[in-house]
Amino acid sequence: MNGGTFTPGVEKIRPGIYFNFQVRANDRINTGDRGRAALPLVLGWGKPKEMIEINGENDARNRLGVDISDPTMSLLREAKKKSATVLVYRINEGEKATANLGETQTVTAAYGGIKGNDIHIVVSSNVLDDTKKDVKTFFGLREVDKQIVSTFEELQPNDFVEFEGSGELEDTAGVNLSGGSNGTTTSEDYIDFIGAAESEYFDTIGLPVDDEALKTTFVSFIRRLRDEQGIKVQGVLPEYQGNYEGIINVTNAVVLIDRELTIPETVAWVTGASAGATLQQSLTSMQYEGAIDVKPRFDNDDIERRLQRGEFLFTYDARDKSVAVEQDINSITGTSKLRKNKIVRILDAINNDVTRSLKESIKNRKNTGQDIPANADGIQIVQTAISVYLNELQENSIIQNFDSSEDIAIELTNAGDGIEANVGVQPVDSAEKFYFNVTVE
Repeated sequence: MNGGTFTPGVEKIRPGIYFNFQVRANDRINTGDRGRAALPLVLGWGKPKEMIEINGENDARNRLGVDISDPTMSLLREAKKKSATVLVYRINEGEKATANLGETQTVTAAYGGIKGNDIHIVVSSNVLDDTKKDVKTFFGLREVDKQIVSTFEELQPNDFVEFEGSGELEDTAGVNLSGGSNGTTTSEDYIDFIGAAESEYFDTIGLPVDDEALKTTFVSFIRRLRDEQGIKVQGVLPEYQGNYEGIINVTNAVVLIDRELTIPETVAWVTGASAGATLQQSLTSMQYEGAIDVKPRFDNDDIERRLQRGEFLFTYDARDKSVAVEQDINSITGTSKLRKNKIVRILDAINNDVTRSLKESIKNRKNTGQDIPANADGIQIVQTAISVYLNELQENSIIQNFDSSEDIAIELTNAGDGIEANVGVQPVDSAEKFYFNVTVE
């Protein structure tokens, strides 16, 4: 079912659920839903050009073949610090590592990348049958496969290597694969990622590259999702003045204990943190775990100018030697309420959740041979769905001053096959500025 925004008085052609969001003078707005980040990453191992969902601690090893603590997984590790789920798209294919066990026996890594160079093959006599050989595959120090065979031809491919050739097997203490490389990436690789992301469900998506043409393509993608398809997500870019609530503009980097990140690499943490933020939470003043400095540092005047320009930046506090988000804003310039990412997350959640609720209601009624009727009964169904959801948000201090009898107005469209709902909500902002009057007596 289609979605998106609409212009009052203009009928849509496709069936769907459409929202028109307006910011009023009294800050009463409509729009949220949280939890999943998406990133394209250059990795040293794993299946390329496919979205792979990483949730728990062991998912990186089980689904990408490499522990999340491995140096090649650094950006995934940064994104996972604040996000429960990261959709990883391995952007590079790389060159596969290889080795020869004999003149006619070749072992090739299952995937391209530098981690293929960590594979080695050990061949030894079987202790129970001296006519057979034990062939073990090691990935680093971890044994990942063992086969007992009589000849090389009997070996079957496993998750880490493929065997090609024939002949007898000779004992070896270990043959290392070599020649694996991460290769290079092109703009087309990142465009493929954007295309793959369009059919995935996520809250925030990052593009950790410094390429202006790709950034422009990425912004068009975010606008298409938000404004045309009604899928309210945010995108994170390095150093891009988007002046749009759907784009977060990261303009400085952090220094970790073991390395200094670039601004594009810092996009990974911001993407994960934004996706993982709850509707009751702003990232303002949130500390960056593991960071010891920022590059570059800005002085007070520069910080104020940059905030007005819609820049998401980190600051270093020498008093406790911590690094934190200065203010959780998107790339909108000036003083609009929609520059606050918490406000946008709440509004986006209402859009996404009410859409999902109505789709579920339509599905359930279809299963019983019914539709949502275009009459007073249909209006009541829609009003109830919206009212129940918004009252729940209000009970959790996500919105305030909501009165379902006054803030929801629903009517049939002129064509008679549509239901138009006018909804007013007031998101609850986070306290970010504290003023104290201290009297000396």
